[in-house]
Amino acid sequence: MKRYAPLVAAFLLAGLVAFPFLRNLATGERGMPGAQIGGHFTLQTFEGPLDTASLETELIMIYFGYTYCPDVCPTEVARMAQVYAGLGNDKKRVSGLFVTVDPERDTVATVTEYARAFEPTFKGLSGDRVRIEQVMRRYQVYARKVGEDPTNYTVDHSSRIYVMDKDAKLMALFSMDTDISTMIAQVRTFL
Repeated sequence: MKRYAPLVAAFLLAGLVAFPFLRNLATGERGMPGAQIGGHFTLQTFEGPLDTASLETELIMIYFGYTYCPDVCPTEVARMAQVYAGLGNDKKRVSGLFVTVDPERDTVATVTEYARAFEPTFKGLSGDRVRIEQVMRRYQVYARKVGEDPTNYTVDHSSRIYVMDKDAKLMALFSMDTDISTMIAQVRTFL
């Protein structure tokens, strides 16, 4: 029996990994059910407070970053804009949000200008530190200030593009190495 233990463990592990996908096939549910990530939130935009529950699109793409980021954030928001553009006429069914993890420097005007530089319809969101951290916890976003200078520092942070449905349930998470065409194809499956 001992010699079959690794095989049994492998089958059990494969079953745990496959379970969400098999459940989706059986129930018709889409996305990542059971994920403890997401939920609606309200933060400030240039036009005033935005409650994500008020967005009238079927999907919401969200990126958490900061405008002083030297490399990762501009690259990832540009990739999010490429996905959005790649949806063609369906892009009207998707909202794009850029949420700052550095509200001390990123004003509402700053994040708005930043988000719109990549795609004019994208919205930049900011708020006070307490509200930002509440949203970050709900989305399991890691961010930590690096450096002692209060005006010249970087922020070490996680980097993922979130795809949420209109109920702010997690449908997909894209990492930095996910191919644009793969992202577009997957987003289309949720529309």
